[in-house]
Amino acid sequence: MPGFATMMLIVLTLSLIIIGIWGFLRIRNIQIGNIVITEYGLLDVQRESKPLFKLTKTDFIIMLVMTLIYAIPAIFNLGSFSVPETGWAPAAKNDGIIIDLGRKVKVSKIMLYQGYNIEKYDGTKFQINYLNDYNKYIESETLDKTGFYSWKVSTKEFETSKIKIIPNSPGATINEIAIFEKDSTTPLAIKSISPSNDNPNVIPFESPDGTTYNISNLFDEQDKVDFYTLYSTSTYFDEVFYPRTALDFINRINPFERTHPPLGKYFVMVGMLIFGVNPFGWRIIGTLFGIAMIPLMYFFGMKIFKKRFYAFCTAFLMMFDFMHFAQTRISTIDVYVTFFVILMYYYIYDYFVKRSYKVGYKKSLLPLFLCGLFFGIGIATKWIAMYAAVGIFLIFIIAKIDDAACYVAYRKSGLSSDLFSKFWSKYFIRTAMACVLFFLVIPSIIYFASYTSIMLVPDNGIKEFFNNQVHMYTFHNELDIKHSYSSPWWAWPIMAKPLWFFGSKALAAENLTSSIVCMGNPLIWWFSIPALVTGIILAIKRKDKFMVVPLFGALFQYIPWMVVRRMTFIYHYFSVVPFIIIVMVYLIKIFSEYGGKSARRVVYLYLLSVALLFVMFYPILSGMIVPRWYASILQWFPGWSFRY
Repeated sequence: MPGFATMMLIVLTLSLIIIGIWGFLRIRNIQIGNIVITEYGLLDVQRESKPLFKLTKTDFIIMLVMTLIYAIPAIFNLGSFSVPETGWAPAAKNDGIIIDLGRKVKVSKIMLYQGYNIEKYDGTKFQINYLNDYNKYIESETLDKTGFYSWKVSTKEFETSKIKIIPNSPGATINEIAIFEKDSTTPLAIKSISPSNDNPNVIPFESPDGTTYNISNLFDEQDKVDFYTLYSTSTYFDEVFYPRTALDFINRINPFERTHPPLGKYFVMVGMLIFGVNPFGWRIIGTLFGIAMIPLMYFFGMKIFKKRFYAFCTAFLMMFDFMHFAQTRISTIDVYVTFFVILMYYYIYDYFVKRSYKVGYKKSLLPLFLCGLFFGIGIATKWIAMYAAVGIFLIFIIAKIDDAACYVAYRKSGLSSDLFSKFWSKYFIRTAMACVLFFLVIPSIIYFASYTSIMLVPDNGIKEFFNNQVHMYTFHNELDIKHSYSSPWWAWPIMAKPLWFFGSKALAAENLTSSIVCMGNPLIWWFSIPALVTGIILAIKRKDKFMVVPLFGALFQYIPWMVVRRMTFIYHYFSVVPFIIIVMVYLIKIFSEYGGKSARRVVYLYLLSVALLFVMFYPILSGMIVPRWYASILQWFPGWSFRY
């Protein structure tokens, strides 16, 4: 993190120097004459008084249809509403259970559904023993209690009539146990279950919230057992952190996950409060945010390009990007912060392209207020919103230099107007003071308030807010572990190593697979860096000022990752992609305008190919059960490993 802070300071300083030189030359070279009046439109307030775009009924129909087309597969089979909920937890070390099968059985699989620990009992191990022919218990395997609402599986085979499960510590919750006889996918009906310490009066474990965990709960939901351990019944990848932490907030205890600010987990919590503690409940709000990105991108495209077709292209590419689909169906927090980052740039665009003195002081502050508001919400979700703040700050500086150039042109022109009355005090000094409120005070209040549930935990108080900031900084600064699916920043656009979110081992025996892969649409991502470079060159050459905002959005969501020392993953490119898409649509616009009908046909073919590629990869983006051979043909490169 120190290296990151130094790098960002260098980037910011160099950017300010370049912008300062540009601004000085721009103001210094202003000449008197009609061209100045035409270029700056110094006193023409008609354009600024109008909205940047106007949607018609047709636009709303298009957005609605696109949103519905995306929403159906996004919500379909998102997660189960029905998972094992009642549980048992050992009251003491070695306070285990004995399961009487009623007959000698060849056991092929034992499954434990990991529940929620209202206290921190991580590290508990459950030793599985079986009774042999000499009436002695033999150790088969030890399963770690490491997850939350997910299956732990032992596939070591043995023959027995009784199974003993012994914990090495108290409190770790198991919601259900399922035992399978060889060649069967239906849970075995047991004869009885009893305490392993032979004490019939053993006291059931009772958690601090008053919940009683009886051993009878372990076999009361056999209809909810998932033999294939699919994503629809379990947490997967980083879901082990965020839904569990959301449940901590519901129970008003110290959160399990403290490496990011709390707000993103509150969104997860809302879904769980509405739909219950189940996979659908902890995923649905993020998915709804992902769905909302489709009309948001349409709005953004219309605002920048002013034409329906290019707004459609902007939303279309977002619809069929692989990562957008996979990343918004998993219960992590990246979807929320990306949504708010898009909104930050969406509103700063208004301030950037309009002359503040023409709009009027009060009206000119509205986009700044909204930008700052979403910055506060974004930073309270994940710190990467700070990257966007750097880009926003530079865009604001450019806008103010442009305003100053207008003022100089006005003074040289000899015109007289009330528009420039108190120009410096209103549009520089008072605006700067408003920005302190919008981008420092309000975001700070939002950020601090997001920790309310943590600070209200008994014995915490305000000190826990500061402790958490230190913890987050230390964690990200010192995170130097290895992960088989981590990848550096330069590998993301070329997708050298997609991230395998989920895979079902149990299906492999039947030559089937269910996988969820986090990667981009090749027809978008492989063109992303060439498009970004080309977009920068063309925007400068054509003096297309409106492209500054999306270009800064892409650059300042990407550049910081080049110096981050901690382990990184391909999903860190997620917040860059929306701005890359806008840049690509910019190139499509130029190509279409110069190429005529033939160019349009190429664009249609490109869009169709993007959609067809999404359809082709949909099974491994959604967790659909498909033949293993089908997943194999999608593994185009050695680094694309995403099936058992």
